[in-house]
Amino acid sequence: MRTALVTGGAGGIGHGVCERLARDVDVVVVADLDPHAAAAGLGPKARPMVLDVTSPASREAVAAACVEEFGAIDVLVNCAGVLEDARVGTLDPALFRRLLAINLLGPLALTRLLLGPMAQRNGGAVINVASRAWLGTFGSTAYSTAKGGLVGATRSLALEVARQGITVNCVAPGFVATRMTEGLPERIRQRTLDAIPVGRAGRPSDVADAVAYLSGASYVTGQVLVVCGGRSIGDPYRPPA
Repeated sequence: MRTALVTGGAGGIGHGVCERLARDVDVVVVADLDPHAAAAGLGPKARPMVLDVTSPASREAVAAACVEEFGAIDVLVNCAGVLEDARVGTLDPALFRRLLAINLLGPLALTRLLLGPMAQRNGGAVINVASRAWLGTFGSTAYSTAKGGLVGATRSLALEVARQGITVNCVAPGFVATRMTEGLPERIRQRTLDAIPVGRAGRPSDVADAVAYLSGASYVTGQVLVVCGGRSIGDPYRPPA
């Protein structure tokens, strides 16, 4: 039985990843604060579990349940995340800590719990969902810090576990049309769309296809696959001085 665990399955990208992986695996564990809502419409392969990625007890409970029921997770997708930020001069330290806890520290802590069982079952795949923002985005220093940390951790962890048959890669989406990005000011949304070479926003399925590829690419590890419609080729938006 091949199993996948997707955190943040209620989000636009997370739900898309769950739908896509359900074609390739036997069970998709949909881990989220509201897992039953997240698993809606995914069919009998979906197994909902409550997860607060910032809570050690919650992470340990999910990891233990997966090991007890499945022996190990074959594909771990760390997709839980939050997009909030402010310019450094007005950045609330509590917000900075929240961004790090959800986007960086929580995913790494959950991964740590599942690597041992994954190695004992002859390997698997870890895919971390970062962001094109790790390359730098105006006004998103804290968010970019968290996602950049996830990229760096991906590359180092790939070296650490490669001989155990585990691949660790990163998908870095650009602007994707989800509920999260709908909250951006309209002028920012339009300016961002105008900067995308392919001429459209990304779809959750675009990211999900990249995740599905990496979930089975046994000779690809430590890589960052940027899914951004070409936007990372040029400079991110910077307002005039």
